[in-house]
This record gives sequence, C-alpha cells and structure tokens, in this order.
Amino acid sequence: MLLTSRGVSHLSKTSLSALWLLASACAQPQPPPLAPRATPPVARSVGEGDCSNCKQQVGAVIDDFHAAAAAAEEARYFDHLTEDAVFLGTDATERWTKAEFRDYARPHFQKGKAWTFRATRRTIALADGGALAWFEEALDTENLGPARGSGVLVRHNGRWRIAQYNLALTIPNARFFLVKEAAETARVTRAPAQDALASLAWLSGAWLSEMPDGERSLEVWTHPNAGTMIGSGHSVKAGKTSFFEYMRIEALGNEVVYTAQPRGGKPTAFKRVGSDPEALVFENPKHDWPKRLTYARVPAGVRVRVEGGPGQPVEEWVMAPAVIARHVVESP
Repeated sequence: MLLTSRGVSHLSKTSLSALWLLASACAQPQPPPLAPRATPPVARSVGEGDCSNCKQQVGAVIDDFHAAAAAAEEARYFDHLTEDAVFLGTDATERWTKAEFRDYARPHFQKGKAWTFRATRRTIALADGGALAWFEEALDTENLGPARGSGVLVRHNGRWRIAQYNLALTIPNARFFLVKEAAETARVTRAPAQDALASLAWLSGAWLSEMPDGERSLEVWTHPNAGTMIGSGHSVKAGKTSFFEYMRIEALGNEVVYTAQPRGGKPTAFKRVGSDPEALVFENPKHDWPKRLTYARVPAGVRVRVEGGPGQPVEEWVMAPAVIARHVVESP
C-alpha cells in the first residue's frame, strides 16, 4: 500500500519508538553457538601399551620356568614367580606359597636335577590391556606321565612373572575307576625294607606280553615278604588256555632260588648267578631246557630271555606293566 505523507504523519511517537527498538534488536550480534561437550579421556589399564608380542613373551617365560627346573637352577626358577605366588601341586595338601614351595623343592634342586616338564600344547589369553595373562598347557613329564599345567602371569614394569601355577594329572575316563580305587580304598602292599629280596621288588605286580601268533600271557608276582615272592603265569590263545605255570623266588641261606612248575607239574629249581640289581639271572646247567632264565628291567617293562645250551632254542619277549581291573568289560 502507498503511504502518503499524510499517513506517515499520523504515526504516533509510540509506534516509532517500537519500530526503532525492534530494528536495534535485530542488529545486535547473536551469541556464539555452544561448543560440543568434550569427550572425557579413556582410562588406560595398568601395563597397557604395545602388546603385539605379549603371548610370545608369556610363552617364553613359561618355557624358561620349565627349563630352569630341568637344569636344577633354583634361583633362575624361583625368580619367575612373584613374591605372593601360589603353586598348586598334584597332592591335595600341596598348596604352597613361594617360600613353602622353595623349601620343598630345594632338596630336588640340590641333587642336580629337579624335574623335566615339556609343553606339547599351550594356549594363552590376555586381559587388562596386556597386564594379565592366563594359560593352560599339556605336559610331557619324565616321572608323572601325561599332565596339565595352568596358571596366571602378571606384567609389572614390562616384565612377566608367574603369580599362580597349577599342576594336575590327567586321567583317561576309561581308567578313572582304577585311579579312584587306588587313591581312596585300596591298600598298598610293599616289600619290607629289611627283607632279603627287597631289591627285587621291581618285579612285583602284573606284566602282560603278546606274541606274534596272537598268544597273550599275564604274569603276576607278589611283593617280597619273608624272603619269598610267589608268581603265576597264564597264557591264552584263540580263547583257550594254552599254558600256565606256578613260580616262586626264595632266599635260601646265601642263595636265591627260582622254582618253576610248568602246568603245575614237577618243580625245577634254578639258582641265581651274578648280582646285577637290574637283572635276575637263574641257571640250572643240568636241566634239559631251559638252562638259563633272565628277567631284566628295560624302559618298556621287563625283558624275559629263556635259553638252553649251544644249539638249543632261545626265546625272548618283553612284558609290559599291567593293571588288573575288577570290572567286567566287553570284549573288543
């Protein structure tokens, strides 16, 4: 609409004042926008940093821990443990502090060889930004057989040390009932230390052999007691008894005599010759065959050798250690 001078003149002073205030307000600078809220810094875990090879470092520490034991280096071995470390052994009573474990282990280290553990498999996991690690490993051991180790390591000032190690024996499920019986209710029989045949105690127990023709033989010996060991042999082939024998070893005066009764028949005596504690050799030169019997300790068990004079047959086989189960099992 066109405003005439007359129209303008009719605007009131009040209206002009309002227009001036509105224009002034529009001309005022606006406050700056609010800055975005700052994100608080992320807290870093103790020991966090470059941990690209932490698993390799942890593995190397555990390997050297085992190597120090095999080399009987006590200081090197226990330096891998934290001061508040705990070692859990295979016996229920073996929960040791570092000092207690060292007291237990010192006599072994002083012999020049403590124990030999070699990891055949190991898994390692990291946590807390690389300040904490835990592991579990399958072990090949010299004296314990298959075993398992597990534990925790902590990193302080860039160094990994073991805070806990747990040593356990692994038991096949199919043999658990045998171990349970041995550990709980079975009574252990052993030779009296003063017995005349105590040095032959290694022959005690059950021994199993298998021949190429399929014959399986079980030989069982009692532990030495009252200067006597009683033995029996039972061979089976094609589901039938193929042979059996009664034996005994006796200390008679200054001699050790082996007496055999094949198939329960007439007894034949053989006198021990030699004094090798790892081999029992018995002879009877007047017997037709055999004239010489040998039981020798070998890594696989007991090597048996039966021989006659020159030109006569020689038989030899190895008996492996066996355990007699009290449970009936299905034939394979």
